[in-house]
Amino acid sequence: MRGFMVFFVALLASACASSGPRVGVIQVKVVMDESPWALGQVEALKKEISSREKILDEKCVEPLKKIEARLQELLDRPDADEEKTSVMMAKRQMYDGCVVMRSQMQDEISRVRDRFISDLMTKISDGAGIVAKRRKLDLVLLHQQQGPVVWSGPRVDITSEVKKIMDTEP
Repeated sequence: MRGFMVFFVALLASACASSGPRVGVIQVKVVMDESPWALGQVEALKKEISSREKILDEKCVEPLKKIEARLQELLDRPDADEEKTSVMMAKRQMYDGCVVMRSQMQDEISRVRDRFISDLMTKISDGAGIVAKRRKLDLVLLHQQQGPVVWSGPRVDITSEVKKIMDTEP
């Protein structure tokens, strides 16, 4: 009888241990570093930023350099006070316009970046839902740099499964 009780307690303990909540963890940095979809989105974001910087150079940096060069020429001429004043005012107006343009571009880039993050999180969430149903998970956590998950083991890591789903769905 005693052997039966030991067996029953062991069986009950293992049943309790296996019936606890099932958890999955997604390594967000791994998704960002390895997912072709995410890498493509990051590349598109970099191109967007680069094109904005090029526009800013063409419309602001280069023209301001030319105005500055003209102003330096005029500073050596004592008879060009009116022209100096005019060039200085033009420089100030261009500079002010460039500050506004840079601010608008930064806002646009922020919106593009925010849309990327939103799309990324939607893709991760959708993939996590599919994997959670497939594996019968009760909870899926995101492991981010400054998130609440400090460490997770390979038994709960579902990152590769989520990446596959993200990269195969449109």
